Amino acid sequence: MITLPLLLLFSFFFLSSPTYSKSPIEITQHCSFTGLGIVAKGLSTSDGACRYTVRYGRAERWGESELAMGDIKNQSFSDLPPSCPQSPGSYVSGNEQSEDCLFATVYIPQSATLLSKLPVFVWLHGGSYIAGSASAPGLDGSDLAVKGNIIVVVLQYRLGVLGFLPPSSASLSSDPNLGLRDVILALKGIQRGINFVGGDEDKVTIGGQSSGAGLIRALLGVPDAKGLFRGAIIQSDPMSYGNSPTSITTKLQNAFYSQEPMNKCTDLKCLQGIPSASIITAQNVLLSTAPLMIEGLPISMPIRPTFGNPTLPSDPTVSLFTSPSDLPLWDIPLLITTVANEAGTAVSELFPAPVALSQDSYYATLAATIGSERAEILSSSEEYGLPNATGYGEGGDVFKETYERAATEGTWTCPNRDVAKRWSRNGGKVWVGQWNKGVTYPSNKDHGYCKSKGKVCHEDDIYPTFGTSPDTPDGVTSLEEDVLSYWTSFITTLNPSPSTTKRDNIDCRRSFREWFFWLWPFKRATIPQVSSGSSSENWPPYTSEDDVLAIGGGDISSCPEGFWGDKAKYDWQLYGQ
Repeated sequence: MITLPLLLLFSFFFLSSPTYSKSPIEITQHCSFTGLGIVAKGLSTSDGACRYTVRYGRAERWGESELAMGDIKNQSFSDLPPSCPQSPGSYVSGNEQSEDCLFATVYIPQSATLLSKLPVFVWLHGGSYIAGSASAPGLDGSDLAVKGNIIVVVLQYRLGVLGFLPPSSASLSSDPNLGLRDVILALKGIQRGINFVGGDEDKVTIGGQSSGAGLIRALLGVPDAKGLFRGAIIQSDPMSYGNSPTSITTKLQNAFYSQEPMNKCTDLKCLQGIPSASIITAQNVLLSTAPLMIEGLPISMPIRPTFGNPTLPSDPTVSLFTSPSDLPLWDIPLLITTVANEAGTAVSELFPAPVALSQDSYYATLAATIGSERAEILSSSEEYGLPNATGYGEGGDVFKETYERAATEGTWTCPNRDVAKRWSRNGGKVWVGQWNKGVTYPSNKDHGYCKSKGKVCHEDDIYPTFGTSPDTPDGVTSLEEDVLSYWTSFITTLNPSPSTTKRDNIDCRRSFREWFFWLWPFKRATIPQVSSGSSSENWPPYTSEDDVLAIGGGDISSCPEGFWGDKAKYDWQLYGQ
């Protein structure tokens, strides 16, 4: 249990007074302490972690976020935070929503002490920049924190129009990356305060999935992010999509603020008075119409970080593919993964039932999502063309399987491997994996395609990453154990290959106080553990597709030589400038 001085110091730098919805996590007791007139309460989870929800920032609508260092006296930090405003149809809609949502949920092993110096894993949730929260399914960091002997921090950041599309009347309209700067603010808060709860500010690794991984891609190009983390785990980042140039963002702003009720306002104060529910309703209209009107908007995430401003001077996507050394964070180790059937979720939504083989339908579907020029290239190619046959093909669903493979490899698999190849050739350390086994995420539970045998769809890597799978048969348990070993090894040593090392080398430069704490027989600092004796195989650094690790076993898909990025361009190549 964290001692009083620890949380007092941590609170001084990082905490304030929140009000939250109730937690779904099983609770055994409170983590609490009292002294000097201050009572702080967290929750002791059944996995043996202490969980604290902390406010890291405050911001008015479309304003700059600032570190929150308010009065913490007699406050509780035990409940999960409200999510940032988003569509009621999202799977976090059961939680309270509020624009006052800049919170982090922190999971700390109960054995942690002031001098534990535990590695820190900061997680950015996904949700296409418009949804998600620290309380989304599976994002309970208790198991990961305890078994990996690390501190896990799950961040929230402003979403959608409220996070990435301020009006022209806002002072930050020319640098609209509010949600991105929220993350930077939180990382700075962690640097200032994590050592006071047993963490090591020099051993921060950031991780994220989908748009959360996309935010990490953006952070690699943020000068102000340099030094805030030392490694990154990038899961299911749709790297074909670049960040948004100012010209496209401006068109998107114009489209949104010309809608009612925003078009009735003549100043910022009026816009700030519109109920957030009305903002989200208008945002949903924008999301359904703007990709059809504005060229260069990806259908799945038209609202994105914008480059060409002080926060993000240039598109880091371009640098990742061409000259990584141009990035402010060009030399940090990367662990990059995708799942075998990334596009399966979208395919299931487009085509709930099997589709008969039809060249015309295939071309039309491709054209609607990637444009007519690339649709012609794919539909007529040997790699992604439909067989010249009638019916449904071998297995009964060849149309959907072909479309899914084209979308998966063109949006996720192949651009991620191209980035890894460039990173490695530039002298960087990078490891690449493909999830061939996963656990069905709630967003996929009603999709027959994703639940069919052998399919691992977008988000099916979340439960195994955190060790939170609702059902844990032998196969899932083994998968979670392997992932725990790889992920915690990377977070601890910046190399995912499991090590038999029981602790970090002792730093001879430690202060006398720290040495005394090591030798004190009644209360020693907890030493970071790395799984030993694991069945996990060695994970080689990436130099070619032969080095891709099959997470969960099985075969690795291969990218057709000279196709993606050459014959068929990535989005960033077509719409990046």
